[in-house]
Amino acid sequence: MHRREIVAEVRSARGDGITVAQLERRLAAAQGQDIARGELTALLAEAEERGEVVRAKGRVMAVEYSDFYVGELRLTSRGFGIVRQGERDLPDIVVPADKLATAMDGDQVLIHRGARRRRGALVQDAHGEVVRVLRRRRPTLVGRFVPDPLHPWVDPYARRVGVHVVLDPVPAELPRPGEFVEVAVDEVPGEGPVRGRLLRTLGVAGESGVDEDVVLAELAIPVEFPPEAEREAAALPDGVRPEDVEGRIDHRDHPAVTIDGETARDFDDAIAAFPARADAIEVFVHIADVSHYVRPGGGLDAAARERGTSVYLPGRCVPMLPEKLSNHLCSLVADEDRLAFSVRFLVTSDGAVEGYRAERSVFRSRRRCTYTEVFGWLEGGEFPADVGAGVRRSLELLDVAAQRLGRRRRERGSIDFDLPEPEILLDPEGFMTGVQAAPRNRAHRLIEELMITANECVARLLVWGRQPGLFRVHERPSAGRLADLQAVLQEFGVALKGDLDELPPRELQRVLDLIVGKPEERFLQALVLRSLARAAYSPACKGHYALATEFYLHFTSPIRRYPDLIVHRFLGLMLTGGMLQGAERALAEADLEDLAQHCSFTERRADEAEREVVKWKQLEFMRAHVGEEFSGHVTGVVAFGVFVQLEEAFVEGLVHVADLKDDYYRYDEGGHRLVGQRWGRVLRLGDALRVRVKGINEEFMEVNLEPILPPSRSGPERTRSPRRVPAPDAGNVRPRPAGARARRRPRRSS
Repeated sequence: MHRREIVAEVRSARGDGITVAQLERRLAAAQGQDIARGELTALLAEAEERGEVVRAKGRVMAVEYSDFYVGELRLTSRGFGIVRQGERDLPDIVVPADKLATAMDGDQVLIHRGARRRRGALVQDAHGEVVRVLRRRRPTLVGRFVPDPLHPWVDPYARRVGVHVVLDPVPAELPRPGEFVEVAVDEVPGEGPVRGRLLRTLGVAGESGVDEDVVLAELAIPVEFPPEAEREAAALPDGVRPEDVEGRIDHRDHPAVTIDGETARDFDDAIAAFPARADAIEVFVHIADVSHYVRPGGGLDAAARERGTSVYLPGRCVPMLPEKLSNHLCSLVADEDRLAFSVRFLVTSDGAVEGYRAERSVFRSRRRCTYTEVFGWLEGGEFPADVGAGVRRSLELLDVAAQRLGRRRRERGSIDFDLPEPEILLDPEGFMTGVQAAPRNRAHRLIEELMITANECVARLLVWGRQPGLFRVHERPSAGRLADLQAVLQEFGVALKGDLDELPPRELQRVLDLIVGKPEERFLQALVLRSLARAAYSPACKGHYALATEFYLHFTSPIRRYPDLIVHRFLGLMLTGGMLQGAERALAEADLEDLAQHCSFTERRADEAEREVVKWKQLEFMRAHVGEEFSGHVTGVVAFGVFVQLEEAFVEGLVHVADLKDDYYRYDEGGHRLVGQRWGRVLRLGDALRVRVKGINEEFMEVNLEPILPPSRSGPERTRSPRRVPAPDAGNVRPRPAGARARRRPRRSS
């Protein structure tokens, strides 16, 4: 018996709930045998601990049919908590400070909301209370050491944690004042001090590598591999053996090449193309077969699953797999036999995809190419002498196929973001020396189109083959977010048309096309992107809104993404004629539910780590530019000031309202602007603004800016009454501060 079977039976009772005795009888009838009471009790307790079921008035209820809610707690600067409900457009649940129990920022919690009778009807309270912490976000805490003669303590790096951790026991050798340390929190009581044990010191801010170590430890991202995983990796062969090739299609004669960035070290995809009938092009996408070496249930698999994804920081990668696999055995290095899954498909003259299929294969990459050189070859029409005729012809066909696929994808309404991604430049010690806009050229788009198509083909193969899978789902944006976007676009003379509840992606693409070349293009592109839902993993194929496709998953990067490895396993099972049935399939699908949530979480965690490290390096970089002037655009307006992104440095900073000394400014929330009460000057989203770097605020991880404003016009008419600026009818948008991203993560597919 599995926990999922119990939860499913409880859910079938819906809002009425079910007694334990009734549940026992139903399960026994379904399985045709008596159920051990002890096993049922243990599995019910596990379901309760996970927040799937709750007990109330002697009955067991599924949490979605109760007054309880599960969500991630975020603490505010004012001490109370916010829990966002899973369903779109439902209001947040506010948790007062005295109802937080032992919950800390980022914890997954079970919340209870009571109800009160109002005018004869039951109405849920606006506030909730933490009943149970389901999962700690942080098994450990990171912070600065604060010396104290009686009780030395740690000030958490994450400001919203809201506690100080007293070191108990006090270590014999104390860290340096202000040094970053990692502590294990023994207990988080409702009252009294929080105590923790010193685990290790991480260094002082400004020392090389401290920023990365602090962020990785704070987010509990594993760096070292467990001994069992290292032993398994060491026992693997150094190359492809004859027995590994048995039963595979041999593509070693293909003119296949890899195309990646100059600094890439792991190569998990290679491509080749051949002319076909009726002006069609046959494309082969070869993806490293990591599943041949990483088997379910082993130490390597457990380590990869825990990580979920490789983490790409500026100048550093924390890999999902040990180096022997990620950089050698599974990396598609040139002139070496490699095991692969090959997806082949025809691209017709009008960009349609036909005759797609997948197969286990062995192949050999002919050359390791970079985006820069392939772009130069294709643009100039000339190839170096060491590029063979077969490789040259293949690359030319791949370029044509990608252009056809791109046109077809745009015709169906897919959204194509072309945001410039900043690339942080580092010195040998890892400190930021500058930033440049990373190129995104014809070669990048070639790879993106082919990887997207391969992902779609595999998704269709699994769905039509009735195989389970882990799919990439991007839901339709909420009407509320689109209304906020609509209001901002309106101020720039751009109309967002159509029913916001059913807005097709092609309408957002139309908006993106309209703003090309405008001064506010980059800002509005980012705003459109933020209005979209975040893509996530799911065991159900629900389609991808931004790509305008019903079928999508991640298949092309199994070296660095665990969901791709899972897809490879199901695809491999299908290709060998295997089919999960009955209880075996139910267990697989139950595991996929948990795995989808876990992989979505590890992806978010990796993105957060990248943002935090980039922000830290930017602060260190801007420290040397205090007093200098920069041009920028307003990217956020709040009651206490405006956020400005500096064009030259791709850094975002804050102009505090106290530094707007030319007037007294009122925050117009509906209009997304600050309005000067005396002279009527307006600062709104997208406005160009010249600023000076005032200083660095380490506590809030902010760059403080001050405006360089032209003198305000004055006169008798202006001094008598402030200028009134009407606000638009629609809602409010407050874009989050967005630090520049280091372009280290391979950009392959959505």
